[in-house]
Formats: sequence, C-alpha cells, structure tokens
Amino acid sequence: MDIIGVLNRSSPEPLYRQLANHFESEISSGRLKPGDRLESEGLLIDRFQVSRITLRQAVAELVRKQLLVRKQGKGTFVTAPAVRHDLRRSHGLLGSLFAQAHGASARLLRYEMRVPPVEIAALLCQEPNQPAVVLDRLYLIRGRPVALAQAWLAPKVGALSRSTAKLMSTEDMMHQVGIVIASSRVNMRAGLAGAAVARMLKVSPRAPVLILHRKTLGDDGAVKEIGTVWFCSDGYEFICATGSPNSMENLFDFQNVSEQV
Repeated sequence: MDIIGVLNRSSPEPLYRQLANHFESEISSGRLKPGDRLESEGLLIDRFQVSRITLRQAVAELVRKQLLVRKQGKGTFVTAPAVRHDLRRSHGLLGSLFAQAHGASARLLRYEMRVPPVEIAALLCQEPNQPAVVLDRLYLIRGRPVALAQAWLAPKVGALSRSTAKLMSTEDMMHQVGIVIASSRVNMRAGLAGAAVARMLKVSPRAPVLILHRKTLGDDGAVKEIGTVWFCSDGYEFICATGSPNSMENLFDFQNVSEQV
C-alpha cells in the first residue's frame, strides 16, 4: 500500500479504478459534496503519484456514472445524482423529485385565474376572455433550481385554494376537481434556456436544457392542461422501459435539436 493508503500498486485491480473507487467513497461519505470542485490535475497527480492518463481514466469513470461533471474552462465538479423519471408516466414529476432527491423542495410561483393567450384559449376550447388557471412552479434540490414548470389548466381547477395546490401535482389537482384524464401527449427536445428561464434556473441563457411540452386530455376529449417544463440537463434523467411497441404508441416524441445547444 502506498503512503497515502489509497492505491495498492501490487493489486491486480487497475490504478484508475482504485482511484475512481476512492473518489466515489469520498462522494458517498459526504466528504466531497455536490458542487465541490476537484483539485487541478497537477495537484491530484502529485498527491496520488499517478500518471495523467490514469487520473483522466478515473475521472471519466465517474463522469460516466454521473457522479462528476466536467465544465469547460471551470474544472470538474461533484454533481448531485439525477432524479430519474419514467417517461411512460406523463405526470408525477413532483413525486419523482420528492421520492428520490434529498433536500428536494418546490416553490409555487404563480397560481391564479388569467385570460390565456389566444392560442392557449383555442386549445382549451374556451370562449374569448374566459379565464383559465395559470400555474408556475420551481423545483429545487438543496436550494438549487433544477426545473421550472409552467402550465395552463382548465378553469375548473381554479376551485382549489393556493395552499391545496402548493404541493400537489397538476395530475392530482385535476383529479381533485373531478377531471378524469384520458391521455397525454409529451414532446421533448433539447434547447437553450433563454433569458427568462435562465433567471429562474440560475444558469446562463445559453445553457443547454431539456424542454418538455405536455398536452393532457380529459375523458370528454377536451384539452385540460397545456404545460411546459424546462429541466437542467444535469438535474434530471429520463428513462423509458422497452416493451410492446403499441404500449408506448402516441405517448411521447423526442426531438434532437442539436444545433440549438
């Protein structure tokens, strides 16, 4: 065992994997916390007496596991584990956040009756100047914003008080007022945050984000919700289990808009 007690140079296990295991242990124990920056390559090479290639292999291993993230021109940082959400569920983002992320919170920014834009009113099949519910919510992990949601909901949802809506998903809100959800259409693409979203998520306006658009229909065939959610790309991970092709049909679309990122 070498003088720092981390790397066993006589072990058959590669040095880069031993080093990766050491950093992973530091992260899991809390000695390295989300947002902490690793020391420079030069300092780490000197401390562990390894080659640059070995160090970079160890870091790459943890980047692959999403425990570290490289930020060009800034360094390598410990990242919080991504919240995983199954895309087969068109709702439940709030539930996914609270079930998986330590220190998760949600802030209801806006919940009020307003006359929607003409195109939203048309989708909701509303008369001109008829108000609908507008809801904005910010999702945070340990005080760090990870997602911003904006939605227009059927006027019936406005019967709920702000305190009731504060920690309730839009799906549960609709159920609460008797709306039966028949189906949802989810469309996801990559894009840039833009000035308004960047201010809320505390990122650069040119930071890459995942943008999810959602349209929810009731059992009467009418649209009950039009929503958009902007996700920090390192804060959420979306999964989709394979199965019968028909079971996923018409549920969601992916759009890879790489030229916008």
